[in-house]
Amino acid sequence: MNTRLIPDLKKINAKFEGYKLDPFGDSVYRTKLSEGNIIIQDKTSDHRMGFRDLQARIRHSHLIYGYPLDKNRGTAFCIDYQFNLHAILFNNVTKQTEYFLLTQLIQPLPVPSFTEPADTVPIDPQLPSAIAVSHELLVVSNGVGDIELIGLEEKDGKILGASLGSVCYLGTGTEGISPVPCMLLTARRVKDKIILVACSRTASKKTEFNIATLELNIPTPETERLEDGSFVLMLHTLHIQRGPEVPVYCAITPSGKRCILGSETRYLRESYIEEVTADDEQEVESKSPMEVEDPYKWTQDGADISVLFQLPPNTPKSAITCKFVTDHLSLLVMLNNETIVSYPYRKLWSTIRPDESLWTYESSTGLLTLFMTKSDENTRWPQLFDHDDGVLETLSDATLSDIKNKLEKLTTTTTTTTTTNDEYKKPAQHPAATDMDEEIDEAGQPVVFSVFDTEGTVIDDFSSGSYSWICHSYRKTSQLPSICLQMDVDGLVFSFTENSNEDLKLEITHQTTFDAFAFVQASKRDGRFVHHDPQFHFTSIIESSRNAYIYFHHDDKRTTEVQTLVDLTQGHDVDVIGAQLILPNTLMILTESNTIVIELTTE
Repeated sequence: MNTRLIPDLKKINAKFEGYKLDPFGDSVYRTKLSEGNIIIQDKTSDHRMGFRDLQARIRHSHLIYGYPLDKNRGTAFCIDYQFNLHAILFNNVTKQTEYFLLTQLIQPLPVPSFTEPADTVPIDPQLPSAIAVSHELLVVSNGVGDIELIGLEEKDGKILGASLGSVCYLGTGTEGISPVPCMLLTARRVKDKIILVACSRTASKKTEFNIATLELNIPTPETERLEDGSFVLMLHTLHIQRGPEVPVYCAITPSGKRCILGSETRYLRESYIEEVTADDEQEVESKSPMEVEDPYKWTQDGADISVLFQLPPNTPKSAITCKFVTDHLSLLVMLNNETIVSYPYRKLWSTIRPDESLWTYESSTGLLTLFMTKSDENTRWPQLFDHDDGVLETLSDATLSDIKNKLEKLTTTTTTTTTTNDEYKKPAQHPAATDMDEEIDEAGQPVVFSVFDTEGTVIDDFSSGSYSWICHSYRKTSQLPSICLQMDVDGLVFSFTENSNEDLKLEITHQTTFDAFAFVQASKRDGRFVHHDPQFHFTSIIESSRNAYIYFHHDDKRTTEVQTLVDLTQGHDVDVIGAQLILPNTLMILTESNTIVIELTTE
């Protein structure tokens, strides 16, 4: 298994004995949402959804991180069921929480009762979502495809907000609905642009998601305005990746040129229909969809598989990196610091014999050929890779004729053979030709981290290996979230850093180990929000209906640590629906009726 997540054994405390329960003090401050006339959830809304969709919604925090106004005032945001956007301000000097109504988002339009969309059309709305990209700007989605840019301002101790403009998310253009319902996963401001990632359902009966990396312009005084005074915003699709689940980790690097997705499964690049200008129209019309070439060609004959890649002629052989593994292929071709072929660690449809596989390259023609030997020569592969990328096998006339003759024989045999047992009248089906049920609950599976460039090419790809996913850190301004992985009973924390070199390579460092955190996390049956402090002072497990558990951490390898808990709902029948770290060591938790601020002492 290809992994770059290597633990530092010096940061593992083998002598740790356990946590000592210490009752929490009085630093808990509750403020009713009714003071701001806020009702978060509409109890009447109900949509049927798949397990993966439901899983993503459970992880979603209705409390949105905001940039601190200063060292004493932290902010957060929430969207109520009427699509009003509210700011929440906590002052750790006065211990007061205040609510400010900023603006009302674009109201979703109901689907007309006289329409009957196909059952593959993703008409169900996503949850409203928002990402703060600076002190002054917030990107917001109403869940039905409208994305707004909200301007923020502090004036006389109050937080004010207004919509600067809006755009529609169009998805791949094949969903059968426009705009396409979406939810924001992350966003980052890079100079005069905002790079954001949105998630939407695909036009499929299966539970699949499109993860789109988008670019939104930030308006300037020179930007064109509409009649209502709002700015004309432009939303450009950089690339779309398709997969069976919403990533558990999603981040844009500081350069804005890399997107990191972490998931139990890999994603495949999805084609999309982009709006074209008049200058491009003639060029687009001259191209037929059938002219789009596959990234490679492949054939099979018995145990032998041949895969052909066309590279630019005279590409140096040193630019090619190829490795065969029993069930994976790793192939990268770099030319002038640009990745032109990228299969960093792609799982094959079945297994091969690596010691009997090789590759050749003709520099003058640029033809790269991979020769692989199947482990089972009697099995015909329906596709090259485990996740179908749509590249069909190139079949010769002789092969097609041979397949046709075999099918005719099978048909004749099936027609003429008589038997009294109905069971034997049914032709056998290969599992590859049948529809597979959606996989649910893949506990213990490694998480695969894929790094994409702005064109959607995978330039780095690594797995957590034998370490399973626990959580990522709370958000902290522009810092990439760190991750926590299970190793035995401990939680290993790794940080991601984008280097400043031209290649923008992702550097991974084992920062610390949360002693026995994997054990305590596994013991909690109802842990809705599981995160750790970006400064590694504590971890938290917040239940959906009762308690917040805090586990403190120090780097001096002490044998015992302190844990504490806070009763959030105090016996009331309300749900916990969000949590954020709004200031260092200051947690804000959102329930259906209150905001709760917890000030922690980590010494």
